[in-house]
Amino acid sequence: MENLIARSKEEKYLYKKFLILIEKDGIELVRIKIFDDSGLTLQIMLDHKDREITIDDCANISKNLSKELENDTILNKEYQLEVSSPGLNRPLTRRKDFEKWKGYQAEISQNLSDSKLYKIEGTIVGILGSQLHLHKNDQIIHVELYDIQEAKLVA
Repeated sequence: MENLIARSKEEKYLYKKFLILIEKDGIELVRIKIFDDSGLTLQIMLDHKDREITIDDCANISKNLSKELENDTILNKEYQLEVSSPGLNRPLTRRKDFEKWKGYQAEISQNLSDSKLYKIEGTIVGILGSQLHLHKNDQIIHVELYDIQEAKLVA
């Protein structure tokens, strides 16, 4: 499910580069995303295995990542680095996220064979094999994990 953590070629490169720097002392990498709306933003979302992520955690990781990016050319223009916790509408990017948030409402975006993006909202039941199971309108909906383009909690 690594494709939900880092999707583009640049994001996957940064994922591999940052993973060792981030994932220590219980801190986990939830998502790396590059936005290029009105300026380049590199967004890093963190979680912690045992507790809430703190501002100090984010500040320390931000400082370490900034140092690591100083001589890297992957982001070939000025950028803003954003390091944060996932928040209320948190992305679900790892298998364990779907397990942890069983019983919660989620919105799943998936690509099917016709290349259109479909959104499904339902209550997370869990993962069985290669499928995410959602409960919606007294039915269980099966979504192939490899079809998921984006998944997030709905507050």
